[in-house]
Formats: sequence, structure tokens, C-alpha cells
Amino acid sequence: MRIILFLLILCLCGLVGYAVNLIPLRVIFKADTYYIETSLIVWLLLSLVASVALYHILKALCWLWHSPQIFSRSSAVRRQHKADRLLKSGMTALLAGHYSRAERDLDRGGKLAESLGQNAVIYFENAAIAADRQNAKERRDHYLLLARQDARHQHGSLTRLAEAEIHVQNGAYEQAAKLLEKLHQEEPRNSKITALLDETYAKQQDWAKAWALLPALRPHLAEAEYSTRQKTYAKGLLHDTATRESVEALEAAWKRLPAEVRRDKDMILQYAGALVENDHPEEAEKLLAAEIRQTQDLEYIQAYSQLRRANFRAQLEHMKQWENKHTNDAIFLYAKALIAYKAKELDIALAAIEEAVKRSQTGEAFALYAQILEAKNRPEAALVAYRQSVAPLHPEQALDGDLLPAPEAEAPKPDDVKTS
Repeated sequence: MRIILFLLILCLCGLVGYAVNLIPLRVIFKADTYYIETSLIVWLLLSLVASVALYHILKALCWLWHSPQIFSRSSAVRRQHKADRLLKSGMTALLAGHYSRAERDLDRGGKLAESLGQNAVIYFENAAIAADRQNAKERRDHYLLLARQDARHQHGSLTRLAEAEIHVQNGAYEQAAKLLEKLHQEEPRNSKITALLDETYAKQQDWAKAWALLPALRPHLAEAEYSTRQKTYAKGLLHDTATRESVEALEAAWKRLPAEVRRDKDMILQYAGALVENDHPEEAEKLLAAEIRQTQDLEYIQAYSQLRRANFRAQLEHMKQWENKHTNDAIFLYAKALIAYKAKELDIALAAIEEAVKRSQTGEAFALYAQILEAKNRPEAALVAYRQSVAPLHPEQALDGDLLPAPEAEAPKPDDVKTS
């Protein structure tokens, strides 16, 4: 293969040599009575030099023709680079907490971007944030107005979102809610808008709206976080319904809650409290009694013992039925003593509280013990028990579980109790 290629090159060189030999070695240019004669090699060299010179002349003429556009483009590029540098330095200063410098750089960068006919929303929005951090409300509103005016259609929601976020950070939840509700209607799947709106409703304690927003928030929350918020909003919803609506509306609100929420212990206790708050303690009593029969949970028993205006004698009968499941349990004995005291069964109350105190000496138990002793006309023993109730106790002496706080400072005396 190499031999064949070598032979072809030799043939080509031979043909070129033959052609050169046939071409005259001198070139003559004639013009009327004048002529120029030169050798072929000189003519070729001069032609080459002239071609190169002509090329550069034409190139220079083209550059001069387009020089205004070139200079203008270079100026625009320089200003664009400067605007980018100002944006970078402004954002860096904003993150570092140098708000005055950030505002200055972002303001200058935004004006440069506007002069280039570009969108300056990001400059003015962050300048507004920097001004807000300096508590310069007028400058903040000025930058927000510039951003809103400069925003194109696709960025209009971005400007309003930044404004709403500033309102949320400043605690202006009413203004934030108006903006965020409109944005949520336009972009219902925007997770940031949904999260800000959820935070706004929670801060306003507008539990009905917060509860209605939960389905949109669910894809963006971990299961544990979603469950926590669900319970929090459901509790707030029940509380609001209890204070503003009828018991029928409260029951309807409870039934609308998901089954897993209605099975939660904290939610059941919250619903029982809402029924009491709605002036229907008898419904709370039925609810708690049913749950105790199913679970025998001590927290339900504690709540059951703290009900006001209940049928205390019927409650005491229930406690007698359940006591075989809680033999020698201090919490159960305390609850039984409290119910017996309110039912004016002082002997039963005294026996139960004495057993409770033997097993766990808590301040609550001694306080109830003192009231029962006082009701039985044993003032000296009651005084000793009162002193014990305010004496500091060791942590290991406390009852297991949390006693639900009573609405009143003291339990009612037997003479003041009205049995329904």
C-alpha cells in the first residue's frame, strides 16, 4: 500500500513539473504603448501580497462600518456584567447580615438591569427584604412597588409572594393572608404558597381554614408532622365550635374528623372538654364512660373524675365496677376518692384517699385528703394534710401520668355540690 501511494506521488510531481515547464517563465502586461514584463515567480508573490493587503483593508472598512454597534454591544456587556456582580455582592451581603450594603448594591443593580431592558424583579425584591431588615418600611414599600411595576406576567406572582413572605415575617398576618389566598387560587399546587398560607392561618388561629388547607399541605409533609398538625388544627376547630356554635354543630364537627383522629386519646379528651365548654357535661360523661369501658385508660378515668355537674353517684357506681381492673392503683384511688367526695360519700372517699396516699404521696392527694377530713369535721387532721400538700416532694413520689388541671383552684365542698 505504501509503495502504491509513493508511486502516485511521483506521478503527480511529474505532471506538475511538466505543466510548469510548458508555462512561460515571464509574464507581460500590455497597456497601449506601455507594457510590464516580469517573471512568473515575482508576479505570483506580488499577487499574494496584494491579496493579503486587500483582505485586511476590506476587513478594516467593515469594522469601521460596524463600530457603533460593536461599541454599543461592548458597553451593554460591561453593564450586564456589572449588574450581575452587584446582584452577587448584594445577595452575599444580605445572607451575611450586611443589610445596608445589600440594599445599596441591589438597588444599583436593579437600575442597571432596567436600563438594559431586562427584568429587575429579583433585584428590587431582595432590596425590599434588606430594607425591611433595617425596619425601613417606606423604602421597603418603594422597592416592592418597583418590583411589582417591573414584573412581567410570568413573574407577577413571584413579586406578590415575596411581599406576602415579608408580611408573614413581620407578623402582619391579615395582609399576608389576602395576598396568599389569591396566589393559592392561581397556583394551588405551589408548595411554598401553601406552607406560608398554612403558617398564616395557624398564627391567626383560624382553625377552620387551616383544617381545610391540610389536604393541599399533606404531600409536602412527613407523616409524623402531618399527624401533629392534623391534631392541633382539629383541637382548635373543636374549641372554636364549642365556644361559638351549638352542641349539634360541635357533634357534627367531631363526626367530620377522620376516623384515625377520632380514635386518638388526646382528641377524645379534647372533644370531652369541648362538650363541657359547650355546657353539655352529660355528653362528655357518656363519651368518657364508653371509652373507659373499652380501654380502662387511667387518663380517661382522671378526666371522668374531674367532670362538673355530673351525676356523681352514678359515676361512683361506675368506679366500683372498674376498680377490680385497677387494684391498688394510686391514680384510680385518687379519682375514686374525688368522685365519692363530690357524691357526699365521705367514708368511701376517705378510705380511697388513704389508700392512695399510702401508695403515692402527692400534693394533689394530700389536698383532697385535707378537704375530706375537713368535711368530716376533723380540722386538726385536715391541717396536717394541708401542710403535707404544700410540702416539697421527691420526684419518685409523684403519681404516674398527668392529672388534668381542674378549672377551679379547689375541688367543691360537699355542701356546694349539686347532683344532677
